Amino acid sequence: MKAVIVAYGETMEISELKKICIDSDIIICADGGGKYIFEAGLIPDYLIGDFDSLDRNILNYFENRNVNIIRYPREKDFTDTELCVLKAIELGCNDICIISGIGGRFDHSLGNVALLHFIKEKGANGYIKSEYCDIFLCSDELEIKGKIGDIISLIPFKNSASGLFTTGLKYSLNGEDIKFGRCIGISNVMINDTCTIKVSNGEILVIKQN
Repeated sequence: MKAVIVAYGETMEISELKKICIDSDIIICADGGGKYIFEAGLIPDYLIGDFDSLDRNILNYFENRNVNIIRYPREKDFTDTELCVLKAIELGCNDICIISGIGGRFDHSLGNVALLHFIKEKGANGYIKSEYCDIFLCSDELEIKGKIGDIISLIPFKNSASGLFTTGLKYSLNGEDIKFGRCIGISNVMINDTCTIKVSNGEILVIKQN
């Protein structure tokens, strides 16, 4: 089951947002992310947060349409996006797409990237989609679809990543390691419509520029 979580970072084109949401089973909005869903003319399944960034009129609009609204105090131990991830996992979602999870506050952006590790720990597949890039966390094997010339960057997450193998990229890897803190994996280039990344040990962020 696929969940789309709409956060309140940088937005994307409404047509693209609608396409992603319509293709999902559940739409969960993190507080101000409800504004983007409202502007797209969609109704979320859940609206979660402390509601310090969502216009009261939009909140009332969703309340009148029987959206499941879960309120939390402003002072809490979780971000609104994290609460949405927890709800998606509770509902049994095994595919979790975070939209508008980057941009705006850098601390929230970095925290949302870290949530990809938490999602993977829970046995689900998580990724972030934005207008400018898509972010994945790979600890085994990953296939990326795109087009020739797309930029792909590989960045070790938490620790060094070893035994990296790639296909469909200009600068191929055949069992090499990338040490944590090094940038040798930045700005690779797709030479086919798909590329694959395989990691033998560790985790690696895969970032595709759109």
